[in-house]
Amino acid sequence: MSPVETSASKSNKSVKNKFIFIAICVYAFSEAQTLDINALRMAQLKQGSNTLGNSGLSTVTQTKAKVIVDQAIDETKYIVGPGDEFNVNIISSEDIFTYTLAVSPSGKILIPSVGIVHLDGLYLFTAKERIEDSIQKLNPSAKIHILLSEIREFKIKVIGHLQQPGLYTVTPVSRVSDLYQEIMSELELDDIEAQETEQDEEKDENDNEDDINDEELNYPELSRRNLTILRNDDSLKVDLLEFGSTGSDINNPFLHQGDIVLIPLMDHIVGVFGGIKIPGDYEFVRGESLAHIIKLAGGLRPDADPNKIQITRFTSPTEKYTFTTTMADANTIILSPEDHIMIRYEQDYKRQDIVYVKGEVKYPGVYAIDVGNTKIGEVLEKAGGYTSKADKTKLFINNKSISNIPDREKNRILIIPEENRSAEEKSYIKARMLTEKGTIESTSLDHAQSLMELNVTKNDEIYIPENFNYIEVLGAVSKPGRYPFSSHLAYSDYVELAGGFTDTATRKRFIIKAGTGQRLPIRKSISIENGDTIFIPDRLEYNRWILFKDILATLGNAAALIVVIQNAIGP
Repeated sequence: MSPVETSASKSNKSVKNKFIFIAICVYAFSEAQTLDINALRMAQLKQGSNTLGNSGLSTVTQTKAKVIVDQAIDETKYIVGPGDEFNVNIISSEDIFTYTLAVSPSGKILIPSVGIVHLDGLYLFTAKERIEDSIQKLNPSAKIHILLSEIREFKIKVIGHLQQPGLYTVTPVSRVSDLYQEIMSELELDDIEAQETEQDEEKDENDNEDDINDEELNYPELSRRNLTILRNDDSLKVDLLEFGSTGSDINNPFLHQGDIVLIPLMDHIVGVFGGIKIPGDYEFVRGESLAHIIKLAGGLRPDADPNKIQITRFTSPTEKYTFTTTMADANTIILSPEDHIMIRYEQDYKRQDIVYVKGEVKYPGVYAIDVGNTKIGEVLEKAGGYTSKADKTKLFINNKSISNIPDREKNRILIIPEENRSAEEKSYIKARMLTEKGTIESTSLDHAQSLMELNVTKNDEIYIPENFNYIEVLGAVSKPGRYPFSSHLAYSDYVELAGGFTDTATRKRFIIKAGTGQRLPIRKSISIENGDTIFIPDRLEYNRWILFKDILATLGNAAALIVVIQNAIGP
């Protein structure tokens, strides 16, 4: 063989050897991956993972989270800890695996064929990166999907002057308001149980002891605005009232494992009244401004005067002073304990004075008036005037605001025994019984028309009744009852309609006016109007024997009196 051929042969052998070496390396690397995947598969089978035959696909049942959250978890803020569970999905070239892994009490998880990974105290996105890095070290080509599937529960310490301090169970997505609500619910249940227990027990005869037991049930109110979270070397202030008003999460943060929540008793208050949307007493917070407390109280009412805000402040336990400020300076005024804030109203701000129109008008309802200038007739004109069924002779006006004013004269007379009342006092009571305080009633068509020129008063109730054409004939007539009214008929005509007088009729004739209730003797000058009542009294029936005895008794008394007088005068 020539030297050239020998050299070419050696060169071919060298290339062949290199090719064989590369093939062996690729095979070894592939086999290593296969072994690692097989190890993962065996670990999964040992853990009870479900695979579908030879397809190499795992089935996973998606379950609903047990914890209710107010928003999706922020992976940059959620801190992982013992009890959290992860769903880890690994997709390789040969198989798919899904694991449910829980963080151990020591803060670690065990990934089959990978090892232990420490996660305690890491933010969620960092924990997921650490899990992914640990798996990819052994299987760089695998695709990895990680989900936080279950949220852990843990205990935090609650301290303060509450009835049941101690440890409470929360989650990383629990806010301070959730914990506070749980505590308040327990307090309410305790109060109910205590009251039921006290009712079941026999009552002590000593009233003082009963008073002490009652005081024990009235536990002081817990603070809602001065809560504190002790977290590591820091402290966070919590104001649940401001959270409810503004929705600011700063005043209602998530709870962390290891937090200590301090809930004190309510200490000082600030009163806000007047032109404010939610007047009342509010818990005092040190450093709070006037503008801020007004905002928490719902803000100013539309009729509030922003330039007249009075604040009464204590300078000592008993001494105080009052100063006036405006909303323009409200941000610079810092409140003090027990401040009383009074926000004045704008005088007559968009004031609507109204009256109520009811009954037989075309458009009954509530109408605005100009007090002192609007007449009754103008109001009825606004209401469309009378309907066809209206009784134009009747007009009733009532005012509850006036009727609620005490009638001191009536109250004074009612205190006096009836037999000791003067004639004027009896007459006043009679008049008040016939006319209710604050009312006006028309007695005739002319009277109703004259009332139209009177001014209405705020809150007047104007009522127009329906017209019923009738006259009542009562008493000593053959057929008493109701008869149709006609302006053409006289008194005698109605008596004739009623069948005429009976044998027991007296010579007295009365008409009772519907408008006033007055009983008047019938005369030609008195007109009969719709709704009036004609009354003919009956003669009283006497028992003759009783009448005879009464006459004898009277004569006997008279005779005895004559004898006494004669004896006194002498012979």
